[in-house]
Amino acid sequence: MDLVLHTVCFNEEKMLPYFLNHYSNQVKKIRIYDNQSTDRSVEIASSYSNVEVLSFDTQGKLSELTLMHLRNEAWKEETCDYMIVCDVDEFLYPSDIHNFLLNHPEVDVFQPQGYDMVCDDFPSYDGRSLTDIVRWGCPAENYSKMVCFKPERLININYGPGSHLAAPTGHDDLNIYKAGQGLSDMKLLHFKNLGFEYRLQRHQILQKRLGGQEFEKYGFGFHYAFDSEAQKIEFLNLKKNAVQVFEESTA
Repeated sequence: MDLVLHTVCFNEEKMLPYFLNHYSNQVKKIRIYDNQSTDRSVEIASSYSNVEVLSFDTQGKLSELTLMHLRNEAWKEETCDYMIVCDVDEFLYPSDIHNFLLNHPEVDVFQPQGYDMVCDDFPSYDGRSLTDIVRWGCPAENYSKMVCFKPERLININYGPGSHLAAPTGHDDLNIYKAGQGLSDMKLLHFKNLGFEYRLQRHQILQKRLGGQEFEKYGFGFHYAFDSEAQKIEFLNLKKNAVQVFEESTA
């Protein structure tokens, strides 16, 4: 089974080791569209033999329309059995993605149950899987994205901003799998809240890239502009309401 992954990246040197640890042994190729990162992201990604890095420039601005176009169109260049289109902080579970897909051969598009994962501090990378370290989070429908699909069955995936919504079209009727919250069901784990300091620093980095018509007219990325107090309240509420997503090790 050929499985290919596409993602976009800007200054993700802290998250990339976990991301590549999670996916690199499961997919034939990872293509990273790098938005002119200024940290070690490209160096880290390029150290993996099955990772291809392509650079694109948005003049130092966060351009959600550009990201949306990449997510909607770039996968059409690939020939593979399954495609994953996700962000660097989004991990598909179960860890054995191949086996899950093999057990659902009739499905054309997978919509995993989204979870907003949370922990007190960003863990130092030591080779372990992030899903073995951070096991608490909140179910989040906004993060239940259609990130995995059969390219040959689709004409368009039609992602909206942030890929939170999609309206896939095919050559004929598509079989879409919508996951529930069962322990063994497909999940999309979002690791944005790995400690409040990491969250705040990440938001501050992206806030500096806001601007132009996309932000002013459409409000794309508005949440990155929240002040630290508002972010602290959101983070603490997430911790308060978190549930244990994994009862056993996912290794």
